[in-house]
Amino acid sequence: MSEHVATRHTLVAERPAGADPRPYRFPEVRRVAVAGGEVIGAHLPGRSLAWTKLVMESGALHEPVGLDGLARITCSLLDEGSLDRDADAFGLAIEALGAQWRLACGWETQEVGLDLPADRLGAGLDLIAEAVRRPAFADADVERFLADHVRSMKTSWAQPGTRAGLAFRRALFGADSRLGGLLGGTPDTAQALDAEAIRAFHASRMTAPGTLAVVGDLDTIDLAALGRTVFAGAGGTTSRAAPATFASTPSTERAIVVDRPGAVQSVLRIGHTAAPRSTPDLIAIELFADVLGGAFGSRLNHLLREVKGYTYGAHASFGHGRRSGAFTVSSSVHTEVTAAAIVDAIGEVRRMHADGVTPDELAATRAHSLGSMPINLQTPAGIGGRLIEAIVHDLPDDHVTREYAEILATDADAVNRAAGTHLRPDELAVVVEGDAARIVPDLRAAGFDVVMSQV
Repeated sequence: MSEHVATRHTLVAERPAGADPRPYRFPEVRRVAVAGGEVIGAHLPGRSLAWTKLVMESGALHEPVGLDGLARITCSLLDEGSLDRDADAFGLAIEALGAQWRLACGWETQEVGLDLPADRLGAGLDLIAEAVRRPAFADADVERFLADHVRSMKTSWAQPGTRAGLAFRRALFGADSRLGGLLGGTPDTAQALDAEAIRAFHASRMTAPGTLAVVGDLDTIDLAALGRTVFAGAGGTTSRAAPATFASTPSTERAIVVDRPGAVQSVLRIGHTAAPRSTPDLIAIELFADVLGGAFGSRLNHLLREVKGYTYGAHASFGHGRRSGAFTVSSSVHTEVTAAAIVDAIGEVRRMHADGVTPDELAATRAHSLGSMPINLQTPAGIGGRLIEAIVHDLPDDHVTREYAEILATDADAVNRAAGTHLRPDELAVVVEGDAARIVPDLRAAGFDVVMSQV
């Protein structure tokens, strides 16, 4: 028979005060030039797990005109069989290492890599080299993969938001610019892809050495040997994509409508082009953007969700590319409040541009940034992501350490100057995907010049 034991609970009336942030230092970075390429490693002493990725200058901006999505498809096919083994055998080889295959394709670069036990890193790099340097691209495998891709693109196209995303990028960068399209392409461009285009893209863009990023206990890893494994036989072009030209400046007075008959919600995309990753205002931009729309308690989310009840969530952020970026406000709102939600969202952008952040807002977002950065960098993959950032954007080895210190040092005046400089509330592209029959009259009544999109 059990006996109940009474316990006494003490309620704490006041929240404990937080301590001052501790300094953060990014792990030691080591570089080795070998076999025409470079290996960049981050040292995590005593770690039994490792992370590695080969970074190639072969992203979407290198695709031939009309073949949008080719870079991503070519990268995705690398584990579908090599000249040494078929797809099933390659997959079994990955599993035998206890590894996780990782692929990524961006506008500038592609990444192919593994998470795996550190003592199997050499064998893992053998498989990466096999996939990248000796892919099979067998007709049957490519045909099957492309058929699945076309079906996937059609499904994506039927979902709310995809066409709004395309219309938004066209408004910012122009329909004739690759940046004015979607990273993965459209159903039409998917239909244009074939094995010949895939093989040609690989031969022209993915045979160069590239840069190998490695995270692990570098005292137990021979970086030069890993580089020789991956770079052996490589010799293609490493040239970067040409700078893009942009469309004319959008106007906040215009609303671009993508018709989705019968939709009960409207998808909103509002924003403008932005500075590249190299801007000296990067930290100040990120701080005011977090206050505006980056956190659950942000101004946009509080107003549109908590106060007005228009949506389940609203978000705003800056994306910083190598040459340019984009500021984007995104949300999905009830159809009947579409115009009102747009007006309120633009109003918050204008308020941030004019008045900046309050001291309390800056203190809260600074604390969140300082607290979350070390948490996000506790794993080899977290460290590796920042190595990739350094490779893509030509950043110094200690850029994360500097960023942490700059978050600590940036004051309200700098943040507010950045808001006044980098927000352009009169030059916002306003895109809505929704039921045109219901939302267009309200948009016009709110003073917008409505333009129907053809996407």
